Amino acid sequence: MSLSAVIECRPVKDFSDPLLDKVEKTYNDSFPEAERRVFSLVKELVKEEPRFTVYTLFKNGAYAGFITAWQFESFAYVEHFAIDESARNGGIGAEAMKQFMALCDVPVILEVEIPSEEMSKRRIGFYERLGYALDNHVYYQPPYRQGEEFLEMRLMSYGNIDLQQSFEEVKDCIHRYVYGVK
Repeated sequence: MSLSAVIECRPVKDFSDPLLDKVEKTYNDSFPEAERRVFSLVKELVKEEPRFTVYTLFKNGAYAGFITAWQFESFAYVEHFAIDESARNGGIGAEAMKQFMALCDVPVILEVEIPSEEMSKRRIGFYERLGYALDNHVYYQPPYRQGEEFLEMRLMSYGNIDLQQSFEEVKDCIHRYVYGVK
């Protein structure tokens, strides 16, 4: 990334913000249907759920991607993170995630695919270079749509949190509030 690039991470406060149209395109282009909500539900969360925030990412003032996150008492959970296709490969992903992490005053948790193929190993390496640790507990992401399967994933953590001690509590919180599973 050029040293002159300025990366910003800004929360979207209004569910009718036209920036969400750009986020929707990036969201749908970046994640398979099984790994995302119908976008109208994302807008509903922006409107109704105070723990949920969509952060838009900008490079030199131009839209570059987004992070969706949940703020809980003892940790923040990154649900989705994507750089728009038009802004990829400029090194802004790491800088954008650092900007987001700097906004968090609690540890950060996110889900990653099992490190079984090259892309998932590269993604895990990306987060490890930012200071995240891969947790070895078996973790199942609940489905976004009724009738779909749970996906086996892994959690990664950043900051002062020990998933050896708090895995069940973290998992239960994510399942209850993010996925609506009791």
